[in-house]
Amino acid sequence: MKDILKITLPLVAIFIVAGIIMSVTYQHTYPVRFQAEKKEKEEALKEMAPDATDPIKPAGIWSADNKSYEYYQATASGNSVAYIAETAGKGYSSFIKMLVSLNPDMKIRDVKILDMNETPGLGDQVLEKSFLDQFKGKSLSQIILTKSETKENIQAVSGATYSSRGVINGVKDAVQLLVDKYGAGIKTAVQGVAK
Repeated sequence: MKDILKITLPLVAIFIVAGIIMSVTYQHTYPVRFQAEKKEKEEALKEMAPDATDPIKPAGIWSADNKSYEYYQATASGNSVAYIAETAGKGYSSFIKMLVSLNPDMKIRDVKILDMNETPGLGDQVLEKSFLDQFKGKSLSQIILTKSETKENIQAVSGATYSSRGVINGVKDAVQLLVDKYGAGIKTAVQGVAK
């Protein structure tokens, strides 16, 4: 019994001290991390609508896959220049968090990946400009993943179908939301498109 106590008590003490150190560290680093993430998000929003002259503020909150996201209406002198939504899609090994922006005609302006942990050298190829640029100018009905070369739809990254599908699903959810919120005249043309 004494031998067990000799081993157990120092381990318990180490765990308690480590827990206190981690707690104190978290208290001091969380505000810094929060501010850094906030600034990064603000800069990403500006990139998604560089012609917006008014501050880009949240227009509302929406949810998908039991997670909450914000959406935005970017304006210049009070006129809409873009609609932006936060979204995420389940990739191979992580949720791929991104921003999607639409022009007032409800066509994709840009897609920007904010955070992901996909397989290096394979799944992380969805970050490449060649993959993300395929979305530009596409409407909701064109967001279809294909493995073959295409100009009409979106070609998956070779060997990274799950990651590609995660991006597609997130983009599709965001576009559907923005079309439902802001695309009154265009909505009828894209209803009935399968997710």
